[in-house]
Amino acid sequence: MPMPPVRFASLAIVGFLAITGFDIVTGLEHWPFGSYPMYSLSYSEHLSWLRLYGLTDGGEIPLRGERDFAPFDEARLIMALGRLQSARGGNGKLDEALRNLMRLYNRRNARRGPVRPPLRALRLYAVSWALRPGLQGSEPPGERILIAQVTGEEAQR
Repeated sequence: MPMPPVRFASLAIVGFLAITGFDIVTGLEHWPFGSYPMYSLSYSEHLSWLRLYGLTDGGEIPLRGERDFAPFDEARLIMALGRLQSARGGNGKLDEALRNLMRLYNRRNARRGPVRPPLRALRLYAVSWALRPGLQGSEPPGERILIAQVTGEEAQR
């Protein structure tokens, strides 16, 4: 005996609501019944990031992964440095990584012909911006905190 259409529709709606309620209560997500947590997050009013700066005879210059430390792209390089920073006993490893990056930068720069002056020191900063409407992304950071620094003499070792 076939099920009447109203009964079928009612069972489908009750089933959909039950699965959706289960996902919301347990925090699980079963597409298309989930609560879509990607769109339900509230972000802080500050963005923090790690950034590399080189110290030359002319002052401090910002460095970028793709341009200055190829083949490393900036996002993966910064994430790796962040993991080294937060690892237990990671300060030695972080300093060694910065020495290697400084050697890489100076070696690549010398091979291409001195496009930029050689680095005297390499610094890793935690930088942050206050997020606000109209922020273009090219503004200098509002705050910089020095995390680590290596000098040219240390990089020669």
